[in-house]
Amino acid sequence: MLDPDRFHQERSAAGKLLALGKDAAVAQDLLKLFFEQSGKDELYATALTLEGLNDRRVIPILIRALLEDSNPHRRHAAARALGWIRPSNRAAARALAQCLVDPSQPQPAREEAAESLAYAGTRETIDALISVLKDPDVRLRFWAVFGLGGSCRGEPRAVQALESVLVDGETPPGNWWPVGKEALAMLANLPTLRDRYKPILAAERHRIQSDPNATDEDRRWAEFYG
Repeated sequence: MLDPDRFHQERSAAGKLLALGKDAAVAQDLLKLFFEQSGKDELYATALTLEGLNDRRVIPILIRALLEDSNPHRRHAAARALGWIRPSNRAAARALAQCLVDPSQPQPAREEAAESLAYAGTRETIDALISVLKDPDVRLRFWAVFGLGGSCRGEPRAVQALESVLVDGETPPGNWWPVGKEALAMLANLPTLRDRYKPILAAERHRIQSDPNATDEDRRWAEFYG
């Protein structure tokens, strides 16, 4: 479980087996390792292991790491785990929203917080996600769209915000696609709006796939949401 060279799913499985044996120190041992490590990749792998262990008792400690730790990689890793531990926790959601809107936070931690809010977000965190849709950094706008799409539950103000960025044609670094295309996919995925936006999404996918001059970014989007 504590071997950083092993894949995180294997480590989580080992942790769950130890917990079945009534080993109360499983989560504490992982947290101890989490605060001993300093590198980006090793911290993220241990965060994934904690996430897989799914022990909600670690949430308050991860919240402090997210908001207070001096290591930016540890903040980033904590943002990941806080979004995926189930059932989701309101305190975790509030901490993720606080991280997202704080410009002093490391950029990767803010992006991860936006993504995690897709899974842990509540009605309380919608406004934080909406506020980031006007950020000059396309990475934050992209993941805020994803976070809203996953957590807004059709709230009118969130729908309006998603519609407002349909014209955003900027693409974040990596194998992604324009912010506006992501917003269209999120709107088409909302149960209350499927009848309206599913045909629009299908028509846009067909247009892209039929266009020999379509950009690689648009083609990635059309394939992913196909």
